[in-house]
Amino acid sequence: DFVTGTVSFEGQGRAIVKLEEKGLLHVYVDKQNAEILGAEIFAPDGEHLAHLISWAIEANIDVHQALSLPFYHPVIEEGLRTALRNAASQVEKEAPNLETMRCQDPPVGIFAAKG
Repeated sequence: DFVTGTVSFEGQGRAIVKLEEKGLLHVYVDKQNAEILGAEIFAPDGEHLAHLISWAIEANIDVHQALSLPFYHPVIEEGLRTALRNAASQVEKEAPNLETMRCQDPPVGIFAAKG
């Protein structure tokens, strides 16, 4: 049993800048244990995405662990992060309590402004 994390590259910042605003990425993740199983890629710089996914599979990291790794901005690889987030929201295994702060998230905890 698996879930599919999906992202379209239409409207993705780096794809727009590269004038390659087409593509789709599907990441397949085991529904129960969050293991990354594979992917289908038709995207700008898809070989870079495939490289990262193959490393994640070889390293045996799950979708939550992959999301704890750095993703730089602005790069096509941010599309992979979006697909992983989409898959992570569908798996049964919960993310660890300590989450990586995301750019669009409001500051929380020790990062919150005091006032």
